[in-house]
Amino acid sequence: MTPDRLFLVPLALGHLALFVLVVNVVHGLGHPEHILSRAKAVFLALFALVSAVIAWEAWNGAILAWSWPSLAYAVVCVATGLVLLPASTAYIHHRPRPAGIREQGTEIDLAATLGADALTGPGKYAWLLRLPGNESFRLRKVEWEVPMPGLPRALDGLSVLHLSDLHLAPCFDRRFFEAVIDEAADRPCDLVAFTGDLVDHDDAADWIVPLFSRLRGRLGSFAILGNHDLAHGPDRLRDLLVEAGFTDLEGGWATVESAGVRIALGGTSFPWGPALPTDQRPRADFQILLSHVPDQFYWAERAGFDLMLSGHNHGGQVRLPLVGPVFMPSRYSRRFDRGFFRKRGLTLHVSQGVAGKHPVRYGCRPEVGRLILRATGAAPKDTREDVRSRFDPDASDVSEGVLR
Repeated sequence: MTPDRLFLVPLALGHLALFVLVVNVVHGLGHPEHILSRAKAVFLALFALVSAVIAWEAWNGAILAWSWPSLAYAVVCVATGLVLLPASTAYIHHRPRPAGIREQGTEIDLAATLGADALTGPGKYAWLLRLPGNESFRLRKVEWEVPMPGLPRALDGLSVLHLSDLHLAPCFDRRFFEAVIDEAADRPCDLVAFTGDLVDHDDAADWIVPLFSRLRGRLGSFAILGNHDLAHGPDRLRDLLVEAGFTDLEGGWATVESAGVRIALGGTSFPWGPALPTDQRPRADFQILLSHVPDQFYWAERAGFDLMLSGHNHGGQVRLPLVGPVFMPSRYSRRFDRGFFRKRGLTLHVSQGVAGKHPVRYGCRPEVGRLILRATGAAPKDTREDVRSRFDPDASDVSEGVLR
């Protein structure tokens, strides 16, 4: 291959990376699923068109002889393929976990005990579960011990079961979700938090009450919806969650008390559902935000939350060697892929989720997570109450803060 042809390798890689970046960012803007499907079709057509133009230019002459629009775009793609993409991947692979977090986990091969055929349903995308190497039935069950700045001493050891992105649909047999819920419920916990994307098929709504009624938190069980739920009768889904014993936090607040300490919980599926009204925030010693998307991280930090729980990104579902996660439906693309993030007094946990509309898992197994919160005894420089008192609770500012 001649030197100028070698130029085509990072060009093609950068071209693909830019396409994926645009798709990721557009996914995080809050458009309904049917609009996103049309947008993806347009982007795919543009991607194919630009690819054809580049191939035509490469076939018909040396790079320096290309037309200036093609050459300019090629330079951007090469810079992306040689610099931006490797730098992003290196950051993901070497990003340090917030200090002090300890992990204990087990891998459970549900197919080995129940059989892959028994866990596979008759639904539209069931064939994906039969792809070689698909890890959709290999459940990752993890417990993290998480130091929390400013956590009241009386709450030391507070346990939170975090479950997200079940995407109930008949491509799975109901027995798969029963096995996941059984593993999630095998130990008592103080709080249960479900952070959205409950169903992907109307027929699976009947599974909600039998499944979720098995989950009980000593202080309560709380849930929000996700963007996929909006296409399947969100009001009905919220009623079913309540029937199953959960508190509906969609765009609202709840409080619980433990050992004389008050905990406030707020929830939102913004930008698809209602934003959380901070002017209605109750006074509390510790505040938890259930947000379907992790994109609200910076807003939540400014708003003075202590703990934020999110899903939506599925950890990428497919994580390639040397590349990491590919498709991440977020305005920040791969920034909040999975795991823990911390900024001053706020700690965020992003779950890898359990399933997905397209049930494909490679290098990113389904996850059930349990957080054990630990009081550190060290208050942050600005106490959380100081931050909360400075935060402007005007609802319009809240929305702008989320979108910035």
